[in-house]
Amino acid sequence: MDLDALYQTINSYVIAGATLCVLCEAVFILRRKDGVLTLGDFSANLITSLMYQIIRKLLFVGLFATTLGICAKLSPWQLESSSVWVWVLSFFVIDFLYYWDHRFGHELNILWSFHNIHHSSEHFHLAVASRLSWIEESFRWIFLAPAALLGIPIPVILMTKLFHRYYQFWVHSDYIPKLGWFEYIFVTPSQHRVHHGRNPEYVDKNYGGVLAIWDRLFGTLVEEKAKPEYGLIEQIGTLNPLKIQVIGWQKLAAQMSGSSSWVARWRLLWAPPGTDIRSLEPGGVEPLVASLEEEPEQVRVS
Repeated sequence: MDLDALYQTINSYVIAGATLCVLCEAVFILRRKDGVLTLGDFSANLITSLMYQIIRKLLFVGLFATTLGICAKLSPWQLESSSVWVWVLSFFVIDFLYYWDHRFGHELNILWSFHNIHHSSEHFHLAVASRLSWIEESFRWIFLAPAALLGIPIPVILMTKLFHRYYQFWVHSDYIPKLGWFEYIFVTPSQHRVHHGRNPEYVDKNYGGVLAIWDRLFGTLVEEKAKPEYGLIEQIGTLNPLKIQVIGWQKLAAQMSGSSSWVARWRLLWAPPGTDIRSLEPGGVEPLVASLEEEPEQVRVS
């Protein structure tokens, strides 16, 4: 079986199907006039998605192939793609790695400057799924490298990641209710609505991609109770796709300008969002992140 050709075929069909679903949902929402979607936000998401796909294909597909190929050569063994158990292993490994990829994207300033783009919409619908940083694929291979080092064949890794990525498409829905027993095992729209909420009790929760077990295991799962308010704690106030891409970096640069210490600036990149850079200066106090309940405007500035 030619997995590379199968990957390209499935990817093409899924992109076409997802685009059709996005357009149908947009018509449905606009006819309902319930405020879940605006034309401006919808347009910004579509432009962002188109540019993401173009830049990813032109710049980062080759990077993924090269870096994962190097990791595969460093592996002391290579597993067989014909084994069902290799595919099962790949699924659990990729999902586990994604949990930490996603979590670090919220907990480290340098990665949040990429990931805040996905959270910057004040609405929640299928088109938000593809509201991504145009250059985040420059580092995402790092979170797939352990799978290649374990000897999982690269085509298996990429096929698993393809399924993993498109599973997350449907959970960006404001209309699908809780799904009973399914919630205990898998990530659902209800759980992901929580993840996109800016409510104090929802911030930095529910990082899972397909399985909810990692959030349960590491204590980051929160069930949906109050209706989520979407967007960032400090809303960006723009629908310009280019500004959406750079605002997080601009705010991080502004934070870094608050200290003349290059040590503090370096530490800030790896500190949680909301950390006062002055607390990171040599000889300063321990890094302090404001309590969300006490000063919510200070927690997430990107």
